[in-house]
Amino acid sequence: MAEQFSFPGFGDSPVRAPVAKHKLKGAREPYSLFFSIFPSPSDAAEIAKVGDALARAHGLTGKALPPHRLHVTCHDLGNFTELPQDLVDAAVRAGDALAFDAFDVVFDIALSYPSAGTYVLSGREETRQLTAFREQLGESMRSQGLRVSRSFTPHMTLVYDRHVVPEHSIDPVRWRALEFVLIRSHVGKGLYDVLGWWPLAE
Repeated sequence: MAEQFSFPGFGDSPVRAPVAKHKLKGAREPYSLFFSIFPSPSDAAEIAKVGDALARAHGLTGKALPPHRLHVTCHDLGNFTELPQDLVDAAVRAGDALAFDAFDVVFDIALSYPSAGTYVLSGREETRQLTAFREQLGESMRSQGLRVSRSFTPHMTLVYDRHVVPEHSIDPVRWRALEFVLIRSHVGKGLYDVLGWWPLAE
């Protein structure tokens, strides 16, 4: 079910971004590739409101992610100057092979990740379904010869801010994961291309 289009909106016309052929010394790779889940637009708008309120309460003044960029990264496949087509093809096959039911994502804590300079939502017991989904996706990836990191802390970045906020409980933020996607991110530009899209069974 691989398709290619850009955010915002899954209905946009296909877009093929120019590929960087050369990397300047000291420059970041212009693209990253990852599997992710996104809340629906209405859920994302509500989560953004929660994020704004939490940021104000903790004196955060950094850059908040707009609603259409709020997501949970499930597997990061790396950063690249040019995406290897065989890697993209293998990732699409892994997505095609996975069958998983839709599930609720529940975040009940928030905290800073000082090393990343981010303030995020996270969770404890009620992220088990998210973790189970990631594990099954990882197995599907391994079946296609892809490397999979075992380390995973479920989280959703809300704000880029260097001010450190300790972990604290919040009113649970709940949304339903109905699909997962393979994303090519234009690093530093806030642009996402969807290279694959798969629904989760209701």
